Amino acid sequence: MNKKIFVVSLTLICGAMFLLQSCATTKRNLVYFSNLPDSVVYNELITNNVEPKIQPGDALAIKVTTLNPDANILFNSGSLPMDNQSTGVSSSVSATASLPDGYIVDDDGFIDFPQLGKIKLEGLTKEQAQQKIAVEVAKTAKEPIINIRILNFKISVLGEVQRSGSFTIPNNKINVLEALSLAGDMTPYAIRDDVLVIREHNGHRIVKHINFNDKALLNSPFYNLQQNDIVYVRPENKLKAAQAANPALNRSLPIISASVSVIAILLSRLW
Repeated sequence: MNKKIFVVSLTLICGAMFLLQSCATTKRNLVYFSNLPDSVVYNELITNNVEPKIQPGDALAIKVTTLNPDANILFNSGSLPMDNQSTGVSSSVSATASLPDGYIVDDDGFIDFPQLGKIKLEGLTKEQAQQKIAVEVAKTAKEPIINIRILNFKISVLGEVQRSGSFTIPNNKINVLEALSLAGDMTPYAIRDDVLVIREHNGHRIVKHINFNDKALLNSPFYNLQQNDIVYVRPENKLKAAQAANPALNRSLPIISASVSVIAILLSRLW
C-alpha cells in the first residue's frame, strides 16, 4: 500500500513539475546583434540612409526667407500688414509659417501655398520639396531659402515592450533602436528575431519581419523608420499572449501547485 501511495504521489508531483516547466520561459537569445564579430571596432559602410518622403496627411511647417521683407510676409502669412494711418506706425509680422497646424498634404499629394497655389509634394524628401518651392518663389523674390519640417511625424511601438504608445519625432528622423528606447525596450518575453514593422507606401500596406539578433538589420531599409510606421513586438508564445490577455492565468499556477500537494496528502491518508 505504501508503494501505491508513493507511485500516486510521484505521478502528481511529476505532472505538476511538467505543467510548471511548460509554462516557464525557454532559454532564448536576448542579445541584440549577437552575430557581430568580437573585434573592438566594427566598421561597416552605411547603405540605407534613406530620407523620409512626404505623404498625404502630413502637416508641413514651411518657412520662406528672401531678401525682400514684404515677400517674406506674403509667402509666410498670405497677406501684407496694414499700416496704422492714425499713428503712422506700420504693423510688424515675423516671417514664420502662417498655419499653426501646418500645410496639410491632401489625398492627391498637394498643398495650397500662399501666392503659389497648388504644389505637389507627395513622394519628395524634405530637401527635394524645399528645392521645388524655392524654384517657384525665385520667380518673384531673390535668393529664397526654404525650410520644411513635418509637424506630425510620429511612430508607434506596440506589443511586448515596457511602454507601448505613439511618439512624435520633432527632428523627423528615427531608427528602430531609438524607437524601442522610447518604449522602454523589449521585455524578456519579446521575440527579438521576428519583430514586425508595418508601413504604408503608395497606397499599399507593407509588413516587414526584422531580426534584432542579426547585424544585417543595421543595413536594412527598415532600420530607419518613416512617419506613421508601426513597430510590433510579438510575445514569446501563445501562453504568454494568453497571460497578457488574462492576468488570472498567472495566479492559477500557484493554485494548481498547491492543489496537487493537497491531493497527495489526502491520498496518503486515505490509503
